[in-house]
Amino acid sequence: MKKVLFILLLVMSGLNAQEEKVDMLMFEPVYNSYSGSKLSTLILENGEKVIGYKKDVDRKKGQIYYVKIQDSISGNEREFNADDIKEMYLFPGGLEKIGKVSNQLFDARRWESRDLESDLIKQGYIFFKKQNVSLKNKKDDKVYLMQLINPRFSKIIEVYGDPFANETSKFGIGGINVAGGLEKSYYIKKGDNIFWLEKKNLEDYYDELFGDNKEFVTMYPKKDLKWKSLGEYVYQYTKFQTKE
Repeated sequence: MKKVLFILLLVMSGLNAQEEKVDMLMFEPVYNSYSGSKLSTLILENGEKVIGYKKDVDRKKGQIYYVKIQDSISGNEREFNADDIKEMYLFPGGLEKIGKVSNQLFDARRWESRDLESDLIKQGYIFFKKQNVSLKNKKDDKVYLMQLINPRFSKIIEVYGDPFANETSKFGIGGINVAGGLEKSYYIKKGDNIFWLEKKNLEDYYDELFGDNKEFVTMYPKKDLKWKSLGEYVYQYTKFQTKE
C-alpha cells in the first residue's frame, strides 16, 4: 500500500511540476557550455561572417565578453571581443545538451519573425546578441554577448538568460526532484532599455513592460501576476502589439 501511495504521489507531483514549468519552457534553456566540435557562426559588426570551431570563451558573471575561433577554412585562430560581434551562434556542449531539452510549445509559423539565421536555431544552435548592460543593475554598463532565450517571439521584448540565476525551491520524493527549479531572474530588453528582472520585482516592472496595451492589461491584470507565466506574458503581449 505504501508503494502504491508513493507512486501515486510521484506521478501527481510530476504532473504538477510539468504544469508549473510549462510557460517558462516557452523560453530556450540557458546554456553555460558550448561545443568545440560543431561549427560556430559569428556575424561581425563590419558584416563579415566567420565560421569556425570554438576554442575559448571568457565570461563575467556568466556573460560572454571574449571568443576565440579556429577559422574553418584557413585553420587560423581568431580572437574577438564582444564589441566586434553583432550576433553569434554556438552549439550546446556535451552533457549540458543532454540535460536540457528545448521545448517548443508553439508552431514556429505563429511566432514573430526575426532577422536571424533561423536554420541554425532549428538545428539546436544557441543565439547570442551583443548588448550593453549593467550586470544585476549594479555595475557600470559593459558590452557582452548574451543568450536570447525567446528568439521566435522577441520582436518587442527580448529576454536574455542569466547564467547565474537562482532557482525556485525544489520539491522532491525519494531524492527525485519533481517540482520547482524555475530561474528567478532574467535580463529584459524593451526599446533601448535593458535591465535585470528578478522574480520578486515582476510587479514593479509590469507597467513598463505591458501597461501600454489595454487588451493585455484586461487579460492579465497586475494583481494576478505569476512568475511562472512570464513566457506566456511576453508571447501574448507581442501578439497583441503586432496585430494588424
